Amino acid sequence: MPTATRRSVAGAAALAAVCLVGGTGCSSGDGKGEGEGGSPVLRGLRALASDRGTGQVSYLDAATVRRLSKGGNKRFAVIGQPNNALLNAYDAGPWGGHLKADQIDTAVDAKGAGHWEGSFDAAAITAALKANGYVRSHQDGRPTWTRPHSKGVSLEISKDAISYGTSGIASLSAVHAKEGSSLADIEEYQRASECLGDVYRADFNPLTAAKPVRLSALGQQADSAGKNTEVLCVVVKDEATARRLSAKLRSVVRGKAPRYDGAEVTVEQGEQPLVRATVPDSSDQRPGRLMLSDLDLWMAVVKL
Repeated sequence: MPTATRRSVAGAAALAAVCLVGGTGCSSGDGKGEGEGGSPVLRGLRALASDRGTGQVSYLDAATVRRLSKGGNKRFAVIGQPNNALLNAYDAGPWGGHLKADQIDTAVDAKGAGHWEGSFDAAAITAALKANGYVRSHQDGRPTWTRPHSKGVSLEISKDAISYGTSGIASLSAVHAKEGSSLADIEEYQRASECLGDVYRADFNPLTAAKPVRLSALGQQADSAGKNTEVLCVVVKDEATARRLSAKLRSVVRGKAPRYDGAEVTVEQGEQPLVRATVPDSSDQRPGRLMLSDLDLWMAVVKL
């Protein structure tokens, strides 16, 4: 994994580079990877320690999904849920049903750890935890709820935030990153997040510093329930890799017509180049199809 504190100057210069291929190119925010700036995705990634990048990471603006889904729209049924088994619809969980997905406004989840923000009934949740055998303890200097001997999930509960870590996989320190050592401080995550732009969901594949594809991410953009655009952003090692991948993606778009009609593929130069593909969904296509059903573009990335 690359050092989490790479030079911000180099990252800013890379983000400002000119696109090689016509079109709108990669979306850009204010380019900040530290402090309180940056995109909502990047701010969410600031909660996760840099070692969480070895697995899949997801960000969800659940409040936006609820707004888009108003009136019972089912297009967002799958993609609009946090990527977490703790919220199994068939299990009341250790909180005895007092925590539901619709109480979460934003969620960032990684392997074994995550952080949710929203409006929670902390008293009811902690009472249920106690009734289910959880006890008050301290982990990494923070008051937590754990099972005896700290087995299973450890939880930090308040009225507006819930953090969790899973024994044997991640402690709560994984969602309380020290300054300069979060996923948001890694250049590849900065690049990918700014490329995604204004998305309500982002799914990142593991960071692979030794391979041609360093990091790939799929984001979901929507201004209304009937209009969703999927944004695929891939950070690669060099310009030759970017050209090769962009050619493969364009080949998929042509070869699978009309499945990806309206798709645009662009390339951005930089210290670590980016390949960006935007794919509009029709009103009868469920958001998230590029990772749930129409996998051709993802496979082109995986097989590079």
